[in-house]
Amino acid sequence: MGFINYVGDNAAQIDAKEYEEKVRVDDPKLLQTDEHLVFAFKGRGGSGRDHYMLTNKRVLIRDKKGMTGKRIKYASVPYGSILAFSIETAGSADTDQELKMYARSIGKISLDLVNSVDIMAIHRFLSVVVIQGKGAGEVAAGAFVHDDSANLNGSTSGFFDVMGSNYAQIDKQKVEDQLKSNLNVLLEDEKVELAFKCGRDSFIMTSHRVFKIDVQGVSGKKIEYLTILWPAIKGFSIETAGNIMDRDSELTLFFNLPDKPTRAEGFPRNSRTRMKLDFRDGQADLFAVQRYISDKLLGSDTVATSQYAPNTSGHQDSGSGSMFAWMGDDNRMIDAAEANRQFHSSPPLLQNCENVELAFRGRRDMLLFTTKRVVFVDIQGFMGMGKKVEYISVPWKTVTAFSVRSAGSWADKDSEMCLWLDFDDVFNPRRANEDDPPPPPIPRRSWIEIDFQKDKVDTLVVHRYLSERLMRVNGHQLKPFTNPVSSDLLVPSPPGTGEKLLDWIGDNAAAIDAEAVDEKFHEAGMLQHDEHVAFAFKTGRDSLYLTNKRLFVIDVKGFAGKRKEYMSVSLDVIRSWSVESAGSFDRDMELRLWFKGHWNNKVKQDLRKGKADIFAIQSHIAHFIIGSADGTAALANAQAYEPSPPGAATKLLGFLNDAHMKDPVEVTSTLRSSPALLQDDESIEAAFKCGRDLFLISTKRIIVIDKKGITGKSVEYKSYPLMYNKAFSIQTEGHLEGSKAKVYTDDDDIEQELAKGEKDNIWAIHNILSEKMLNERQAEIGEVEVEIDLSAE
Repeated sequence: MGFINYVGDNAAQIDAKEYEEKVRVDDPKLLQTDEHLVFAFKGRGGSGRDHYMLTNKRVLIRDKKGMTGKRIKYASVPYGSILAFSIETAGSADTDQELKMYARSIGKISLDLVNSVDIMAIHRFLSVVVIQGKGAGEVAAGAFVHDDSANLNGSTSGFFDVMGSNYAQIDKQKVEDQLKSNLNVLLEDEKVELAFKCGRDSFIMTSHRVFKIDVQGVSGKKIEYLTILWPAIKGFSIETAGNIMDRDSELTLFFNLPDKPTRAEGFPRNSRTRMKLDFRDGQADLFAVQRYISDKLLGSDTVATSQYAPNTSGHQDSGSGSMFAWMGDDNRMIDAAEANRQFHSSPPLLQNCENVELAFRGRRDMLLFTTKRVVFVDIQGFMGMGKKVEYISVPWKTVTAFSVRSAGSWADKDSEMCLWLDFDDVFNPRRANEDDPPPPPIPRRSWIEIDFQKDKVDTLVVHRYLSERLMRVNGHQLKPFTNPVSSDLLVPSPPGTGEKLLDWIGDNAAAIDAEAVDEKFHEAGMLQHDEHVAFAFKTGRDSLYLTNKRLFVIDVKGFAGKRKEYMSVSLDVIRSWSVESAGSFDRDMELRLWFKGHWNNKVKQDLRKGKADIFAIQSHIAHFIIGSADGTAALANAQAYEPSPPGAATKLLGFLNDAHMKDPVEVTSTLRSSPALLQDDESIEAAFKCGRDLFLISTKRIIVIDKKGITGKSVEYKSYPLMYNKAFSIQTEGHLEGSKAKVYTDDDDIEQELAKGEKDNIWAIHNILSEKMLNERQAEIGEVEVEIDLSAE
């Protein structure tokens, strides 16, 4: 067994207290003063050189590199970045156990363990540090009433249900008792609220998590216990049963569990983004399940009957009126009041406190905008006459950006709406023929496009409505569902409003007067009442605007220019940004922004040299994203600076572009004026010069300054807010190379090599990032720490 564990690199548990003492001697700057090891493991059955640690604050991985092992990589993953985890017990033939953690930015972390490790103890520990107090959803008491006529013993399922993976509802109290007494995998105050069983497998929804138990193999000894935090769930769908040959209903949960992306054809880019369950016909109340999940993701139902009247009541549906619109499945606006009544009763889809504000119908499908979510109704079967209907629910907080497109020339009969979702559903299709090149990926539900019948839907009304629902208010929060969108905003725009606005903008080639644009945009109803334009630019036929709430892009398309797209990205969903000065040959400056999303989530705009202040633009964006972030230094001696010691090796490797530490005080002073990059309460804690470039860690963000071209006149300043950096690693220097730091982000990772001989600097970076991510974690914009409320029980 020892040989198998060595070859298989199965980690063995070692004494955590003894190893902590050794770490504090060998790596005195690795652990914080109040940080302690709870579990410690050593690779290759205890005979390896790599170590894995679970502390009271993070997951720590110590990975020795190279033949001699002098280079050591230390990866740090705070528990707050973990969205899901699973343990897998040993089987009959497969004797090792496995621990998996899915963490933001860094992805999946896998650890094979020897059979003697008490993996259930690890599961209980992770349940406490990952879930308790912040990761759970709300108790949805009363959302589900158990049907006593259903099969409750959970011991058997019909043959076809087992073969078809159909789940049947079981008694939640019996399941809770078993999980707490026999397995001890639930927290003390955790309640099982829904439970289903199929053969040997179980799917359980608790007050704290989504929990799936997957029994594998012939003997059933190998069992996976998968925990998914409620905040990781981005949306869901239910599908009713069909006719005789399709007797099961379905539930699908959409989530983002970070994993290594793949380009394999016929597979999704991310392997863990959805979970589908087939329910046995008659053994689960599908709409009760739907109401329960709605309470979890949308907030509890607060009233017994609806008290908010929809704003578009009385809108008459005159039908498509066009064969082309019917064939193209273009949507038309219908009576929201009628849709509101329908989906509160037949079917009972909506919460009592939730109301339909806008409603659309295509050839047979429907689209609903409610006070809490977007609902896609997909009626299946020939001509929509089948019984099978899918209802897809997307909470407003999952929608990160939107755009509306006007119709083009006479041949273009439809307008469109596009939604960007915080859900990685990108799929790699198979090529049609073996000799064909690989087809491009498709977004599926990462980016959704809806066609509208141009004479039946006012796209500017849709734009105004989505602005109200998606632009943040009251400290970066979404508009409360109790505050309906004003009916004044849903009045159709006068004919030609968009065209008149663009005619006024004209063909200016650079900056436009922001005050004049602000006045015209408000006249056209393009902005909210409390929204104002700060910067306005035009390049060719396209234009870009920065307001106090969003980035607004107008893209004129087609030869004739009649087709226009109006795209809105809330400033609160921007995850990183950069500005680039003009070079010697490239006369344009550039603005780039990356926003939360998984499909075409980058906006780039060229700006005419001399016509735009890129640092004023940078400061405007920084004010709304990191303005409220803590600007306190992470280290008491952060401003202490010691020059690099002289030496041939240091000079040589410095010439090869390894980074040398610069005086943070001097850099802070410089970046307050030339250029004015920092905020008033922001200072540089660590600064490194690599050739012509700079790598900076401030009290609020990481800044990479990249000089480009031969002359170096073109300089890019890219900012990564610390609140969105979820994990990091450092690597000590080897025999021939210097140390290295890496910060993991949801987009591009940040990596910086340091000069050999400056080994203390890598630990300074480690200390700063540890302090920021472990002790002073800044909540993301719009993030709500969900407390576990058991009072309803």
